[in-house]
Amino acid sequence: MEDGQSAIVSAHITVPRTARYYIVGRPAPTVRDLWIACHGYGQLAGRFVEQFVPFVDDTRMVVAPEGLSRFYVDSRVPHTAASKIGALWMTREDRDVEIDDIVTYLDTLTEHMVGVLADRGVSRDQLRVHALGFSQGSPVVSRWAARGAMRVDHMVLWGGRLPDDVNIRAIHDRYPEFHVDLVHGTHDWWLTQEVIAEHEATFTAAGVPYRVRAFEGGHMLDDATIRAVFTGG
Repeated sequence: MEDGQSAIVSAHITVPRTARYYIVGRPAPTVRDLWIACHGYGQLAGRFVEQFVPFVDDTRMVVAPEGLSRFYVDSRVPHTAASKIGALWMTREDRDVEIDDIVTYLDTLTEHMVGVLADRGVSRDQLRVHALGFSQGSPVVSRWAARGAMRVDHMVLWGGRLPDDVNIRAIHDRYPEFHVDLVHGTHDWWLTQEVIAEHEATFTAAGVPYRVRAFEGGHMLDDATIRAVFTGG
């Protein structure tokens, strides 16, 4: 080996991967709103999506993809059948590659669901695609809206942050109807008033229509606010 040459080289290979997702609602000809709802850190999509069940009808479906990495939330060993398991979207390790994989994942899943609805007679022009991200899911849907091939009509950042690498104005330039809901609990320890003010300033400066929705509570989903976000009320 020549002087200065490393024996360790980082490389990547793309491999097939099976992703789990959950559907709430029926792919009927009357569906007009397709919601892609991304969970937060340490959650599983199946549990996360349960709270949306009461708000689905013949015009609305919710699809909840699950982060591709799972882990034992309880760090105590040995793990047992009772040990809690959660999923996450990404870490700082190999960050750019993980972001690309997530964008491809959400594009592929949404394209599949759009195809399922097309088989039921729902054209893409009839369908509004909404991206809702809770907590860690917020940067996930933000990057998907910015980098993905699928048109996102409406984005909801719920108890989460807009990442610095997302140009929100560019999304609006691509999709003029694009608009945003910024949702937070009044006692959310994760989303401080300073962050909320920064978000508002960013969206105002970019000329992106947005609405702030606050509810009494912490870092959580809220039924009344889900209903308002889903119905535009």
